[in-house]
Amino acid sequence: MIRLGVESVEQVSQEKAVCVVRCLGDQVSVGDVLSTAIFEDGTSTKVDLRVVTILRYERPVELLDSPHSAKLELAGAGGLEGAQELQGNPR
Repeated sequence: MIRLGVESVEQVSQEKAVCVVRCLGDQVSVGDVLSTAIFEDGTSTKVDLRVVTILRYERPVELLDSPHSAKLELAGAGGLEGAQELQGNPR
């Protein structure tokens, strides 16, 4: 299972977000879909966010593995304000 700890979120538009994350589980790759956002108060909600870009040290890479951090560009539906963790399944 993909598990990403969310360090910060910048909601660019209704369909696009950029966030800094730390990989806590299975590796995440460009094209993977994140399906659950878990918030600071312990609640969760369904999201439909596809990983468009992974940037490590401002350079694009194809995957992010544990325990590394990166900036992700996400596209799709789901608000991330206050999200502490994102989860999904590898494709």
